[in-house]
Amino acid sequence: MYKRLFGIRRKMRFDSPEEYYETLGFLAKSDGSISLVWEHNEEQGAWGSEGRIHCHSNLDKFTAPLKRKFTKGRAKKVKHRINCNEFVEDITTNHGFQMGAVQNSGVIRNTIPNQYKSDFDKGFNL
Repeated sequence: MYKRLFGIRRKMRFDSPEEYYETLGFLAKSDGSISLVWEHNEEQGAWGSEGRIHCHSNLDKFTAPLKRKFTKGRAKKVKHRINCNEFVEDITTNHGFQMGAVQNSGVIRNTIPNQYKSDFDKGFNL
């Protein structure tokens, strides 16, 4: 559900509910642009797991809140990563997103308040 800020450091910022729901629409597309992952960094000596959005393609179409959070990718398939445990937890817990690259846009859209469905659709059609 909409919150202006997610995370602790370098917070993920949404300037309006419309921007938040547009971003959810973009992430719900299942067009190969993104995948949701939990990286189990604790297995490599880091402090813990990280919820990430791996960015694969269509980088010019990503919404502003996502572009602001781009960090360096990994190898050729992941052009950028977006790190924000709190946001990944929000969209999986409250909006029906699943780990991986394939999302059920109908399930996700049903979690969107009616007044923001047009914003969701705008993001979905980017």
